[in-house]
Amino acid sequence: MSEVAFALVMLLTAFSGKTDFTNYFSTLPVESIQVQTNEAPLEETLLTAAKRMVEIKTPYRFSFPSIEYPQGDVSHEWGHCCDVIVRACRAGGIDLQQLVYEDSLVERASYIQANRYHQFARPLNRSWIHRRTSNLNLFLERFALSLPTRFDPTQPEEWQPGDIVVYKKNGRVTWHVAMVSDQWDEVKGVPKIIDAWLNPGYVSESHLLTSHGPIAGHYRLTEDFRSSLSQDHRKGAVESWISFSGSKPLPEERVVDSSSSLIPSLSPQTSSTTLPFLGLFTR
Repeated sequence: MSEVAFALVMLLTAFSGKTDFTNYFSTLPVESIQVQTNEAPLEETLLTAAKRMVEIKTPYRFSFPSIEYPQGDVSHEWGHCCDVIVRACRAGGIDLQQLVYEDSLVERASYIQANRYHQFARPLNRSWIHRRTSNLNLFLERFALSLPTRFDPTQPEEWQPGDIVVYKKNGRVTWHVAMVSDQWDEVKGVPKIIDAWLNPGYVSESHLLTSHGPIAGHYRLTEDFRSSLSQDHRKGAVESWISFSGSKPLPEERVVDSSSSLIPSLSPQTSSTTLPFLGLFTR
């Protein structure tokens, strides 16, 4: 799509007060939006990529240098909590850097409002807009399934591997993000998370869902959302992941089996892939 055409789409969607990526990408040639039939389920790909970062033990570092756009990344030698989510999503063909930035062009007021309690300089800069928990939380609130934020041990199926969890402090300030793992603490009956944090100082699977305090948002990216993205977008995102990890999450490398129970007391009939689509593009 030409820059002029893209600008026209952004202008038209601005009047509706939302970004509809379905309409945006429908303007691309039909052949550019075909879904690859050999893709692994999205939640499996996200979890596989996050597990790879655990294996690599990517060091934690809180820094915000200028990077390329789109598919830009900080040094592969380090990252912070948002980078775990961004890199895992790229393995699944979703470039949050581009998507969050483009959404902010339409919903600028909402993104500014989301950062009102943060002391950020230039929070909407395209080099790091996707590396702020406040911006990720808003984007996921708009385009992913919003799920319960309080853990109920009687309903473990609410917390699926690959889910994204944003934490808050002081009642309203988002400050950390993590991914729900397929591993559980058998004693406490709580799922573990995959995140990058000061302790132990690299990406790990050592923390529990309840380790970081109150949860601001609990989200699940859907196949419907991924399918709305152009094949070029998805290809570029995956290439960025390969550049970081040196490998591509393939079906034979999956860390969970879609035909088996993902968490205790969860049957395949209630797995994340069977949950109803809740109007992702109508907000």
